[in-house]
Amino acid sequence: MLPKIIIHNVVSLNGSLTGFDPNIEKYYEIAGSYKHDAVLVGSNTAKAGLKMFYEKIPPENKSDLEKPIVKSDDKTPFWIIPDSRGILQNKLHVIRQSGYCKDIIVLISKKTPTTYIKYLKERNYDYILTGKDHVDYKQALEKIYNGYNVRAIRMDSGGTLNSILLSQGLVDKISILLSPIIVGKSNTNLIKSLNKTSEKSKIDLELIKNKIVDKDHVLLVYKVKK
Repeated sequence: MLPKIIIHNVVSLNGSLTGFDPNIEKYYEIAGSYKHDAVLVGSNTAKAGLKMFYEKIPPENKSDLEKPIVKSDDKTPFWIIPDSRGILQNKLHVIRQSGYCKDIIVLISKKTPTTYIKYLKERNYDYILTGKDHVDYKQALEKIYNGYNVRAIRMDSGGTLNSILLSQGLVDKISILLSPIIVGKSNTNLIKSLNKTSEKSKIDLELIKNKIVDKDHVLLVYKVKK
């Protein structure tokens, strides 16, 4: 079995994730309305977020080496971060301390540097190893479904990870908060590119919700036809 996955992003009128100031408050208000047990965050997205809030990553404390104590009634979601290249080494403690997640589950592959795996083990981060060169998302999601009781996942990521999961048929819904702005050429698209060698080079959608938000934004929610 696999968790249900919803992509949720705020974009410009021409589909860019960057190049404008999004309505973050409304974005997260809508995100909170979607029932989810975990948030899937791309490693590049996580790294970019850390750069926004920290000029310099603070050093680890002794407590950062220990897994946080999670109460049985804690509804805070897990954060699932694919990071087979280990770009978040020496940075994960900031996310763990943030209060936005109960803990982090890192997805890695056989190509992941041994130094990064050692880093994860020494700090008691859960990690799931699947795939040879890249993470095998279907296999990883099956393990998360069975091992962590995760039934629904909200994606908070960029065009690359969105494209990968859509191409592999793992996404169930897409939620778009459309902003009243058009940005120029230097932008990051919601979908980078679909895998043209797969059956998912074109994906049909069914509109299940459309709503005007804050007078000039539009919320569009689509079901992915499978």
